[in-house]
Amino acid sequence: MEKLVIGKMTWPELDEQMKNIKLALVPVGSCEQHGPNTTFATDAARAASYAEKLAERCGNKVVVFPCVTYGLSLHHMDFPGTVTLRVETMMHLLEDIGVSIAKHGIRKILFLNAHGGNFPALEGAIINLKQLHGVDAYWSAVGSEISLGGLTGLPKLIGHACEVETSSCLYLCPELVRENRVPGIMQDSMLTHDSFVKGGAAWSWKNDASLNGALGDARKATYEIGKKMTEDSLDYMEKLVDEIIARP
Repeated sequence: MEKLVIGKMTWPELDEQMKNIKLALVPVGSCEQHGPNTTFATDAARAASYAEKLAERCGNKVVVFPCVTYGLSLHHMDFPGTVTLRVETMMHLLEDIGVSIAKHGIRKILFLNAHGGNFPALEGAIINLKQLHGVDAYWSAVGSEISLGGLTGLPKLIGHACEVETSSCLYLCPELVRENRVPGIMQDSMLTHDSFVKGGAAWSWKNDASLNGALGDARKATYEIGKKMTEDSLDYMEKLVDEIIARP
């Protein structure tokens, strides 16, 4: 099926497809440490690859826009190389992207997010796009958040440079994964106790979660697990795309 990715098209090529396009896909990631196991581009690369795989299923009724490669990563700033935006900056960035896309006639937008810390900005941007601009905007997490692919015996804290996310990378962006992987070095704090308090970026990943920046045990990650997680979630997302397009 024909896949439309704006970064691989000229404007006349896109213009020829505008009559078919019903929905814009905007991948959203981050630039932050992922322990010793995967690179700073992990979230952005996963989001972008996932969006293109979804576009392969959906054909020319969707178009993939470039990935937002920075996000809300204050809680990872103890590790050198991490870059974070302010909540307001990211919210306005996503809102401006949505408004620009809508002005070209694509008034349904789905942000595909691969970084949990982005939730506050995504929520704010969606609200503003709907209420202030009349844009039919949505966001969804990608991959492992929808299906864990039959993994058992997982630790309580997963989702970052662990067996789950690293498996996703092995399928979506294997070039980012290090061959010699190590388990996370967990910290003893309120975040790792049963009384875990969710506080978004209001804590230090290095001091409160993992000394080496990883959770779980990435040595257990496999391509097969990543493929199953991704394809299961794409089954769901393909139906969601049709539901969004069908909404008045």
